[in-house]
Amino acid sequence: MRLYLYRSTAVLILVAAGGHQLIAKDKHKSDPAQDQITVEAHLAVPGAPITQFAATRHYSRAYVYAERGPGQPVTLLDVTNPAKPKILSQVASSPSIATGNLMAVTGTAALSTSAGEPAQPSTQTIRLMDFSDPANPKVTQQFDGVTAVDKLPNGLIMLANADGVWILSQHLADDPADDARYVRKVIYGESMY
Repeated sequence: MRLYLYRSTAVLILVAAGGHQLIAKDKHKSDPAQDQITVEAHLAVPGAPITQFAATRHYSRAYVYAERGPGQPVTLLDVTNPAKPKILSQVASSPSIATGNLMAVTGTAALSTSAGEPAQPSTQTIRLMDFSDPANPKVTQQFDGVTAVDKLPNGLIMLANADGVWILSQHLADDPADDARYVRKVIYGESMY
């Protein structure tokens, strides 16, 4: 009787492990079939054009300082959830808080220097390109009048134009060969490698 119970338990464990893989496989089917750069969020940020971003972390939070140049406000954004960014504060220039160019940011602290008159930021056009069909590449989205662009250490890409701040993220397609190796490893264990 005990032997039957052990065998039944072992079979249930294997079925559960295989069922988990089927659930995981279904989850992967919704992942992109090709590499992509997508817009996670758009956030209207009032004020002069943003000229630069500075990224930092504080505990488990991801922050971005949006800088406009000397004498202009600095905006602190929380991008911990890129799909739902938040404006935490906007520090306006005043005699007691003279914002200028950010030299360094560390968590919730920033080192700022005062400078001369703000220069008019130059603009550029940024295009999201799709090269999944190399013979026929196409533009999937275009951002005009971009005054600041920065790739953050966490893989996000920040853009700023007259419409506000755009948060983009990169998505690599799943490799079917890697998925197959993972399934074999889960089913058969390390001894197969």
